Formats: sequence, C-alpha cells, structure tokens
Amino acid sequence: MLLVVQYRANAASCRARAINEPTNSVHWLGEAQRWERLAEDEVSSHFMECNGTSSSDLTNTKAH
Repeated sequence: MLLVVQYRANAASCRARAINEPTNSVHWLGEAQRWERLAEDEVSSHFMECNGTSSSDLTNTKAH
C-alpha cells in the first residue's frame, strides 16, 4: 500500500504544479489523472490479492 501513498502524493504534486503553471495545466492535470489511475489499480490489485478474487471470478458471479 506504500505505492498507493506515493502515487497519490505524485498526483497531488501534479495538481499543485497545474495551479502554479496555468499555461501547462492541461499537461499536469493529465499527469495527476495518470497517477490516480495507478493508485486505483494498485488498490484493486491489493483487494483481489487479499480476497483471492480475480476479475474473471467477479464476472462469473455477476452473470449468475
């Protein structure tokens, strides 16, 4: 979970740079979004590891 903290800190840093660099704000907000997506993926992966659930298991459960 340490990666999640690092990824979210990177995202916050990018959002701060977007505020401080208005001419490059689109770039920095895109970078922030990328870091947040990585954090979400890491949380999802951790959840699946802890619960022994794969995405195919979830799909099969929803289908029934």
